[in-house]
Amino acid sequence: MEISKLLCKNLREKPETRRASRKLGNRDINKLIRMGLNENVWGVSPKALRAMKETAELGNYYQDWTQKEIKGAISEHYDVPTDFIVTGCGSSSLTDALGTAFLEEGDEVLLCMPTFPAIIDTAQMNGATPVIVNMKEDLKYDMDALLAAITDKTKMVYICNPNNPTGTYVRHEVLLDFAKKCPDHVIQVYDEAYIEFAEASDCIEMVGAMKELPEKPIVLLKTFSKFYAMAGIRMGYVLAQPEIIEWLSKCGTQFATSKVSQAGAAAAIKDTEHCTYVKEQNAIWRKYLTDELIKLGCDVYDSQTNFVFFHPHVDPGAVAEKMADRGIMISAQAGANRVSVGKPEHCKLFIQYLKEIIEELQ
Repeated sequence: MEISKLLCKNLREKPETRRASRKLGNRDINKLIRMGLNENVWGVSPKALRAMKETAELGNYYQDWTQKEIKGAISEHYDVPTDFIVTGCGSSSLTDALGTAFLEEGDEVLLCMPTFPAIIDTAQMNGATPVIVNMKEDLKYDMDALLAAITDKTKMVYICNPNNPTGTYVRHEVLLDFAKKCPDHVIQVYDEAYIEFAEASDCIEMVGAMKELPEKPIVLLKTFSKFYAMAGIRMGYVLAQPEIIEWLSKCGTQFATSKVSQAGAAAAIKDTEHCTYVKEQNAIWRKYLTDELIKLGCDVYDSQTNFVFFHPHVDPGAVAEKMADRGIMISAQAGANRVSVGKPEHCKLFIQYLKEIIEELQ
């Protein structure tokens, strides 16, 4: 039996994914200190943990398909009606839903690289073509170039802000200008997976623009995986105008979220004390990593996330391999390295090992 003959055309012809998490090889990352997947080491909100444990005892019953509790919590947090919200198992599943709902053969998806490549997978799985615009030399989005690249075939433009893997961001006033100028036939997707970590006063969520520009198809991709430390719980959501939400809801993502994930997310978004703790600790140790990397002579990109993107001036792939040999997982991508903010002792150990590795490779 040749299963390949049974595959749909788009999957059969799809190029290999660019997602680093799919290319970890045979190494058991559970035996490593994980500083390569942008996981939040400060942990899940105690209130969320309590809610999930209590809800798990009722796991023999189906979840609330109307999602009254979690949608109510998100609605209150952003001051939007619940019909502006659809949920899914992390923002990746909702990226796929966007492709299912809106992309087809002949469409183009506009993006800058390097960025989170799930959007490329989504485009290719739905027969659309990814169109890549280079970032600026400082690895920030070139919004003017993106705007200039829009054609009649452009169905979607994807902007990750702050960006993964670079950690850089686009100033809010620049995004607003782009949002207003972008043609109405182009769905504007703003992936804000890391924006809760941001400290810069002009690194701001686009929820205001989504409310104030109802004529523009603006979609905000949100997740509980990063700032709320619920990567393994799988809960994400989209904020958009109700007409967009209605069509996304037909893709079935919200029916896949468990009652445990719903309860945990609803409690997490309300736990302001834990949110403050996470933001403060992340900022302290992100600054530590940035300062120490600069001392080692690395080129470091200013980050508003829970990771730091840097060039060590030696082979990034070799750096990642040698770091893994010492017991720490980081990533090598786009000609550089990315290290997630870790626990204090792990951050210090990473810097110690990196100093040794750079000296070995020079």
